[in-house]
Amino acid sequence: MSEVKLPRRGTVIAWTTQGFPPGPPYAGPTGKDFVPFGVGLVQLGLGEDAVIRVEGRLTENDPEKLKFGQEVELTMIPFATDPDGTEVVTFAFAAV
Repeated sequence: MSEVKLPRRGTVIAWTTQGFPPGPPYAGPTGKDFVPFGVGLVQLGLGEDAVIRVEGRLTENDPEKLKFGQEVELTMIPFATDPDGTEVVTFAFAAV
C-alpha cells in the first residue's frame, strides 16, 4: 500500500436523491427535520487525471439541477447537532 493524495475536484458519474432518512447507524435529522439530499458517484480527478470513484453526498438535492458529467468539488457542510450542542459536519460535493 501507499499513501495517495486524492483530488478535491471530480465529475458526477451517477446520482440520485435520498427522500427518506437512511437506516441505522444514521445519526442525522429525522422526522420534520429531515431534508432530502442528493447522493452521487463522483470520479475524482478530471480527464486523464481521474484516479478513483467515490460515493458521497451532494450539496444539491433538486433533480432539475443535477447533471451527469457535472464538475464538483469537495466541501464540508453542517450535518447535525449533538445532544451537547456540538455541530457535526460532513463532506459533500458541490457544483463548480
